[in-house]
Amino acid sequence: MSTLKQTGWAAAASGILMLVGIEAEWLLDPQRDDGTVTNLPVFVVLLLAATTGFVLLLAATRGLHRHLARTKPARLGALASTVGAALLVLFGLSSLAGVVVTGSPVEGAFLAFLLGMLLLAVGTLTMAVSLRRRPPSTHVAALLMLAGGAAGSALLLEADPWHDLALALMCGAWSALGLVLVRAARQARSETAGDSATANAYLR
Repeated sequence: MSTLKQTGWAAAASGILMLVGIEAEWLLDPQRDDGTVTNLPVFVVLLLAATTGFVLLLAATRGLHRHLARTKPARLGALASTVGAALLVLFGLSSLAGVVVTGSPVEGAFLAFLLGMLLLAVGTLTMAVSLRRRPPSTHVAALLMLAGGAAGSALLLEADPWHDLALALMCGAWSALGLVLVRAARQARSETAGDSATANAYLR
């Protein structure tokens, strides 16, 4: 990500695509509880949407590392979030490959999803705490806290619909965070021609 605005759009789009891919699967039910795919075209489309969302999430976490991670805890949190997002991308691509080759996702790929979600939860919460101690980043810190807490809750809540609701909340938090970043970049550009440091002043 080269600009704060691009980071914001990546985060906003990632939340929407992850929400479509994850929650539409719950609504349309193209896969049984035992992993058997009952509607292959729908399952592939939803998996593609989720995987694209994971790729954009990876871009967003890298952008956050560049623009907001200015303390050691924030940098560590951003790194953990980036690794977590990369594991989610690996999960999506592995699942797609398994579906294309065998008609069902690779079972081992789910481990990448679990570890990715764990790192994403820990990383975003770490960034949130760090940014709260060093304003101005109040809105960003609150949304990162929400995203991290929701990701952690999704891991702990196995029963539906609570698991899916937690995932939906995480996706919504990333989209909201993206819009906050886009707004900050636009306001900064109108006054300073896109100075990223000044953009942080609008993240309150």
